[in-house]
Amino acid sequence: MHLVNRPLAKLFVRATGVALSAFVLTACGGGGGGSDGGNRNGGGTNPPTPSASAGLTLTGDESAVTGNSVGIVASLSEQGYNRYHWQQLSGPTVDIIAGNGSAGISFDAQFAGDYRFQLTATHRDGSSLEDTFTVSVSAGDTGSRVQLRADRAVSEGADFSLRLNASQYAGGVNSWHFEQLSGPQATLQEDDSGEPVIFVTAPRVEGGDQVLTFRGTLETTAGSVTDIAYVVVQDRPEVTSEYFCDGDGDYCGKSSPLNKVYSYRADSPYRDFIGDCVYSNQLGDDNLCTLGTLPVIGMQSSAPTVDQIMDHVVVSHDWMGSNFERFLEQLDPHSDFANLLRATTAIVISSDVRPSFYWQLTGAIYLDPDSLWLSPEQRDVINEQPDYRSGFGSELNFVTPWRYVKNNNYAFYNYYIADRYSRPFSELEADLGSLLYHELAHANDALSQAKISSGLDRNDIFFNQAQSGSVVNESVTVVNPMVSSELYALAEVRSRGAKATTTQKAYTPSDISGFFFPDSANDFYSYTTPWEDTAMLFEETMMSLRYGIERDIAVTNRPLAPMSADDYKVDRGQRGRIGSERLRARASTAVQGLLPEAWAEADAHLKSILPMALCAGEGWGQNLNPACEGQSGLLRFAAPMPSGAVPMPTERPRSFLPPTRF
Repeated sequence: MHLVNRPLAKLFVRATGVALSAFVLTACGGGGGGSDGGNRNGGGTNPPTPSASAGLTLTGDESAVTGNSVGIVASLSEQGYNRYHWQQLSGPTVDIIAGNGSAGISFDAQFAGDYRFQLTATHRDGSSLEDTFTVSVSAGDTGSRVQLRADRAVSEGADFSLRLNASQYAGGVNSWHFEQLSGPQATLQEDDSGEPVIFVTAPRVEGGDQVLTFRGTLETTAGSVTDIAYVVVQDRPEVTSEYFCDGDGDYCGKSSPLNKVYSYRADSPYRDFIGDCVYSNQLGDDNLCTLGTLPVIGMQSSAPTVDQIMDHVVVSHDWMGSNFERFLEQLDPHSDFANLLRATTAIVISSDVRPSFYWQLTGAIYLDPDSLWLSPEQRDVINEQPDYRSGFGSELNFVTPWRYVKNNNYAFYNYYIADRYSRPFSELEADLGSLLYHELAHANDALSQAKISSGLDRNDIFFNQAQSGSVVNESVTVVNPMVSSELYALAEVRSRGAKATTTQKAYTPSDISGFFFPDSANDFYSYTTPWEDTAMLFEETMMSLRYGIERDIAVTNRPLAPMSADDYKVDRGQRGRIGSERLRARASTAVQGLLPEAWAEADAHLKSILPMALCAGEGWGQNLNPACEGQSGLLRFAAPMPSGAVPMPTERPRSFLPPTRF
């Protein structure tokens, strides 16, 4: 399949005015491209011949030049191999971050030499296969480079993305295109936002894993520059689960086949079956795991250690578990997350989870690793496919953006992926912290500490035990309950994809402000379910209590072709809404039921929060420092201020709660 001729004028230049060269930085991906009119070291259209041993084949870049990114993927002739260990045997030391722990690795070749690697693939039965692969890297010039990132392993039928990066190219940019060179035919779809990204649905395979090769080409006035990516499609057992579904089933936790995941701790007592319990294409009513097989963490200890928690972590790549472990060790000084994790059976972190969710069926939380990455190499393997809810509510005539702020600035940033930035570990505090407060609110709503303390039946499945007795959101809902029928109906459109009515399409930002601000929700997502209402109250309270971070919520217009955040004009907005009189008691009730250890402190803190109005008529970016003279006061700016550094507003929640049939 060949997708061609997407003009690059807007692909590599952002609305903020960043020059073309800012896009092009080097990092991890498959193969290295040169300014050779389409040919690359190792063969432009003919991928290198694989090196093979019985049952195991390694495929990748046999040769490269310094500055190239290279990749190796492993294919197996039979199913059942669930652990992969890569070891570098010779050559300049490299960090194989992008794939270690999975069947595909990629790295940047910074120095000349022969890089030799050994892979050991271990079967469920304990047997293993080994093979080696050598990449010969020669000294190269400083010519043009492109990188199609990143070489990887995916499940048959799964969705993934490949991004084309470029560096040091000469001439003006004309266009770019992608094509599949070999392997069973995949489905390719270009990104309609104008980014140099291709979205791929892997084909079905039989009789063993199959390797696909893709080529990305950048066409410039000085010639074309190309790179090849290697993707191994893993032959997986047939999808039989009605819960982890291939399609939009009523009870699907996900709507596409699942990545292969594994226990992060090789010595975890649950390593041989934890993935089958919580992230399996065969999960069904007849094989749901009991609490005797996979207990909730709180059944082991009322004050779990990081080691105990990490025994319950399942990942698709090693770095996900490593970053999560470091977060628990260094950024949980109050033990909030350790205590909240008592209500979970597992923590699943996989490159194909988007958005994050908690599932009452399994008792596990499922985290989008976009809140965990630290380097561009780590980010390369995260699927860029849009959140399935992205288009919901597109016919509505308003936007309801939100953000976390501290000292009149963003608490954490949305890094433009093409810039290839790393980010400091400290930023995970607010990014991952807010996500965990939300997902773990759901977990403790379903299985409160009071339920765990009263005793759980180890012979029963998680769902049945969680359903015995009341849930926390029932006690929250009766406190100053939300009353806007209009917003409840709009939640069906915005969060569940219902078709908007003529009346709903006609609502103005002023109409929505009139529904929302007199009511008792702290976010528009709260109208989706009582579960989300409780989680949003808890999340905002804890972010304010622990980090001094406040949440902005607003209603704005929906500009047709926004060029900056200030094209979104605030009709009405509020910072620290959780401190409003009608909301304080609701938030306090949520914390009391979900995290009793923090309740007294949280209750006192809520009384100290003074909500602040955002400036009506000003842009979303200008309102980072809302110093207006009141709702109808004079605006601070005679003309809109530039807001190039301010991210476009988002209104999409970062999580969802799948339905469960029981």
